[in-house]
Amino acid sequence: MHPREKNQRTALEVAWKAADHLRGSIDATRYKNTLLPLLYLRHLSAQAVEADGRQLPLAAQWDTLTQRISAAGSDAAAVLNEAFVELMRMHRDLTDAFAPAEALLEGLSPQQVADLFALLHSKWPAADEEPDAAGAMFTFLNARFAADEGRRGGDFHTPHSVARLLVDALQPWKGCVYDPCCGLGGLLVEAAMSATAEGKSPADLALFGQELNADTARLARMNLGVHGLGTAGIHRTDTLEHDLLPTVEADVVLARPPFSLKWRPQAMDPRWRYGVPPRSNADFAWLQHALHKLSAQGSAGVILGAGSMFRGTAEAAIRKAMVEDDVVACIVALPGQLFTATAIPSCAWFLTKDKSSRGGQGLADRRGETLFIDARELGFMAGRAHRVLSDGDLDSITGTYRAWRGTHPAASEYRDIPGFCCAVSTDDIRKQGYNLAPGRYVGSTADESGSAAQSVHDTVGELTGELLDLLTQAELAGDMPRRHLDS
Repeated sequence: MHPREKNQRTALEVAWKAADHLRGSIDATRYKNTLLPLLYLRHLSAQAVEADGRQLPLAAQWDTLTQRISAAGSDAAAVLNEAFVELMRMHRDLTDAFAPAEALLEGLSPQQVADLFALLHSKWPAADEEPDAAGAMFTFLNARFAADEGRRGGDFHTPHSVARLLVDALQPWKGCVYDPCCGLGGLLVEAAMSATAEGKSPADLALFGQELNADTARLARMNLGVHGLGTAGIHRTDTLEHDLLPTVEADVVLARPPFSLKWRPQAMDPRWRYGVPPRSNADFAWLQHALHKLSAQGSAGVILGAGSMFRGTAEAAIRKAMVEDDVVACIVALPGQLFTATAIPSCAWFLTKDKSSRGGQGLADRRGETLFIDARELGFMAGRAHRVLSDGDLDSITGTYRAWRGTHPAASEYRDIPGFCCAVSTDDIRKQGYNLAPGRYVGSTADESGSAAQSVHDTVGELTGELLDLLTQAELAGDMPRRHLDS
């Protein structure tokens, strides 16, 4: 095993042992809000010993914390709150970075807290291994906590294969990258990691995100921080009600909004260029917000429920207007069970304001054309209820999109593949009543005798997706109707 892989595995074992200290004492939905802030504080302390690292006050250094918390009669919450106050006094960028210690430690006995600090003191990776290890811990625990939490966990976490789908297709390796509903910041981190893997510098990226939930926004800043990406770009409030980044023009927008979100539209908002989305579902608010934030030649990738491709009434009118304005570049139909939050099938919308060849940029001129990819049969079951897109699946989807757009290596030319992908004119979309389900366009690998059966299969698939979408909305109606990546 490569030394780096061994170090990461050791780090993940430490992270999982730390999580074990919480089991049985607090609810699984609170694991991340307790452990991740402590891991971040431990990371800051480890970085402080480096010559170019952030200086930490004595009260916030991990060896000091461990000694004080393990002392007989110690009030761990008071010790930790003192550390937070000193941190914020010395570093203004950490203001409001941590929730009160009483909330972090609620439900844990003094001995459990002392044991947890001792574990992270003695088993933490060495200084030369620490930056990679801390980032790996956050990524690993985010995924595991999301799986443990079920629906609530899926609200703040985008599965790795879905994140890779957006990032591999759009290659956000330079410029401004923005996520309007960033959750724990996983899509932004994936963009930076992809840039590093391609030999690019994450320093060339300006990362911005907005998130409604206060605890989740804090954790997003920590997630970016442990990956060395800075924390200032994450802002907190309801994006659809109040855009806190009005001057940002993104080269790439990456988003996985909550499915079937009920919201309160404001009719005079300039973002609703193609029509005011209905209160019952914010899908077309997110799409129009993404377009509003794009630069003139930017691109967006947005994951939504499958119903967004074909639902009627007000959404149908908005969908028609977007197609006619030629801002829909590609639609990818995805299988169900990709998310822990819901089993409904999903889809990826790729948007752009400019489908031209853009002069010397070498892109294919795709004006008046939309690419459809039917990936509903891809993926493999990685558990009883969770599907994952394999590396080969991702290469097929993103390679097809990039070949069509002209961002793939020159030797790769786009071609239609029956049953999988088809480039379609706007006129053909009109003939289908602006229904954007790929099954309507890509056809089937079956012979002509199977076309009727394929048509029935597509119709049933659309109706099933719409039914599941409605059931999800009904379930959420009894929960928190305006929950926006709540955690």
